[in-house]
Amino acid sequence: MSLYKVSLAFALFVCMAAPGGQGTSGDGVSDAMPTIRRANGEWAAAMRSGNVDIIVNPYADDAAFITSSGESVRGREAIKTFYRNRLAKAAIVSASIHHQGAAAADHGLVYEWGTGSVGTRLPGEDIKESRGPYLTVWKRDETGVWKIIRNMVL
Repeated sequence: MSLYKVSLAFALFVCMAAPGGQGTSGDGVSDAMPTIRRANGEWAAAMRSGNVDIIVNPYADDAAFITSSGESVRGREAIKTFYRNRLAKAAIVSASIHHQGAAAADHGLVYEWGTGSVGTRLPGEDIKESRGPYLTVWKRDETGVWKIIRNMVL
């Protein structure tokens, strides 16, 4: 079974296991959603402007980012370096996140999923659009702020 199918099955399981089974209920979700909406909107704008600090701001210090190829980047500083290198390779002409759902889980976690897209342009080439699903795990830190602890691009 492909990683995409396993991840999709996991997201559906989480959605069904959430209180109310709708993937949008539960105190954790309603509490986390303002942070999630802000981070998603800031990510899109920061990708276009190249502001790596804003891109990594919602990540916990020990977060892990898993790319669509399966590469694992661990720690906010390493994620920052990853994005800095990525943004240096091509101009980002568009970026968006389409949030599709969220579910509260045990241990104070909130799972969020949707589809992201990035349009890049290398000098002298046409715009190339990359689009795919993502699954993000959020957790409230010791100060009460919601942070990304795992982010997976599928």
